Amino acid sequence: MAKKRLMKLEDLLAFKLIGRIAISPDGTRVAFELKRADAAENKNFTQLMLADTRSGEVRPLTEAGEHNDLRPKWSRNGKFIAFLSTREKKTSALYVLPLDGGEPHRITDLDGDVHDFDISPDGRRIVYTYQPITERQKLERDGKSEDVQKQATYKHITRLTHKLDGAGFWNGHRTHVWIVSVAGGKPKQLSRGDYDDSEPRFSPDGRRVSYVSNRTDDPDRMFDQADVYVVPATGGPARRVTQAPGSCEGHSWSPDGKTIAFVGSVHKPGDWWKHDAHVHLVPSAGGKPRELARDVDADHLNVTIGDLAGSMFEALPPIFSRDGRTVYFLASRRGATELCARSLSARRTRVAVGGKVNVYAAQRAANADVFALAIGTATNPGDIYIFDAAQDAPPRRLTNVNKWLERVELVEPEEFELSSGGVKLQCWVLKPPGFRANRKYPAIVEIHGGPQAQYGYSMFHEMQWLAARGYVVAYTNPRGSAGYGNAFRKCIVGDWGNLDYKDVRKLGDWVFSRRWVDKTRVGVTGGSYGGFMTNWIIGHESRYRAAVTQRSVVNMETMFGSSDFGHVIVSEIGGPPWKGRDKMLRQSPIKYVEKMRTPLLIIHSEQDLRCPINEAEQLFVSLKYLGREVEYVAFEGESHGLSRGGRPQNRLERLRRICGWFDRYMK
Repeated sequence: MAKKRLMKLEDLLAFKLIGRIAISPDGTRVAFELKRADAAENKNFTQLMLADTRSGEVRPLTEAGEHNDLRPKWSRNGKFIAFLSTREKKTSALYVLPLDGGEPHRITDLDGDVHDFDISPDGRRIVYTYQPITERQKLERDGKSEDVQKQATYKHITRLTHKLDGAGFWNGHRTHVWIVSVAGGKPKQLSRGDYDDSEPRFSPDGRRVSYVSNRTDDPDRMFDQADVYVVPATGGPARRVTQAPGSCEGHSWSPDGKTIAFVGSVHKPGDWWKHDAHVHLVPSAGGKPRELARDVDADHLNVTIGDLAGSMFEALPPIFSRDGRTVYFLASRRGATELCARSLSARRTRVAVGGKVNVYAAQRAANADVFALAIGTATNPGDIYIFDAAQDAPPRRLTNVNKWLERVELVEPEEFELSSGGVKLQCWVLKPPGFRANRKYPAIVEIHGGPQAQYGYSMFHEMQWLAARGYVVAYTNPRGSAGYGNAFRKCIVGDWGNLDYKDVRKLGDWVFSRRWVDKTRVGVTGGSYGGFMTNWIIGHESRYRAAVTQRSVVNMETMFGSSDFGHVIVSEIGGPPWKGRDKMLRQSPIKYVEKMRTPLLIIHSEQDLRCPINEAEQLFVSLKYLGREVEYVAFEGESHGLSRGGRPQNRLERLRRICGWFDRYMK
């Protein structure tokens, strides 16, 4: 057997990543998104592929190109697949691909973006959500940038929620539900009003269309509210189904059309942080939702993070069995995201597909209880598996899209447990390939973002590469993380830097006490909330030799007014400023900047709207003014999600900078 090689930096661009999946009605084929990085074009593109569940053969479903093909869905008769694509003028439009031959044909215009859609049970109509673009966007779309420069260019902002990281500023047009024939033609608008609508879905009989919308008196202020609405597929007044305050996403119909399931919680406006997102059921005729699986004290969606995973934080619609008696859903707990099953007549939930896995996509075949799953692990970003719910057997692996990994010496994380303040912390450590206990290694403590997320059985190229470079890498899920119950998650709300810091410090103590770690060469890094904690650590202790803070929170007061989510997380950061200035300052790393003496690299993205770049600039200018060792790298044109979805060359450069900083001080 040939000797395996070490993970390389450039391997980051070799990964092919499976995203959303769609299994054919008879369960014999699976269409799926496959994302790739194009190093030459310095862009990421997504193509649709088709896998045969019997032979395992995988072939392209759509042609690769400088565009993205997304969200494949099968017609109920299996004769065509509909999908979204940016192949024409980079506008997201709806296409239909006949499977008996022929090219995809577009059925929506290019004067707006289609976000989501569904196909009617008879295969004749498609319902979709659509947001028009502005006249300026049309000029830019058509390459007429000179015409734009001749006009006054400005943004007139009237809404509290007026921007979103990764999407930019709101263009002034709402997203509504439309319906059109599969053959194309003139569409009909089904929803209206000064609201945004999402998740259009046909009822099983095709006569009704459901969608999710926040139609409260002030949706921007009451951001955590949403309901399911139902409208006749022929048009008419909408009817509110979920008759209780709370959140709602990822909804689905039962086979008999009598029940709608969704992921969310019942709560008063502003109380979102008190509740995990759980599966609920509500009569489709309307009523108060009831919680289905209270015994699963975890988020019923995927919150397991990685730098390669495809669908984190997107609520998978609950999946009814073919007979409608069982509901399947995802649950993230103790580092894993599992597929759970709850019989409507049972009092307990069982794990259908579990273990040290990250299930991030799932769909049942329309005519059988056969599932297609996208499953990743700590050493594989994800492949498609077939799971037959009627058989007492584990899922069968169908694809191997990153076969080249078989030639790479990957490190399996070692799991261990620490006690901190009366709670048990789940922790992991990656040791360098060829590890020897009688040697001394440099080490890095990694801290995840969120904070309501979890490390676990999801692959990180970053950590594997750092281990291959000779670093010990340790990480944990401190209090405030998801995956360990609602009390564990919400105990740091309005109190960042207390219990969570004690937990991360406990992990640091463990690292510094290992006989195979060089205590003079230990670093710390993290992004977003992990960047906050990195800043907090070096403002409260000086034992780390170097630190890298990424897309971080520095000042809670400025976060409130400048972040796209500032008003959303106001309770989490101790605000608003005019009521909680002292509390916000106490939780702000900038308060402790004079105590920061650890050499620090600041990495941020210029287009980050979640943790705006002024956070990085405040920290850099303060430390530079104080004469500290600090450098600052700002990535142009990137958003908060640089590490996972940024341009390929920027993602590589980010890792070069991180490793280069640690090498400078720790090697």
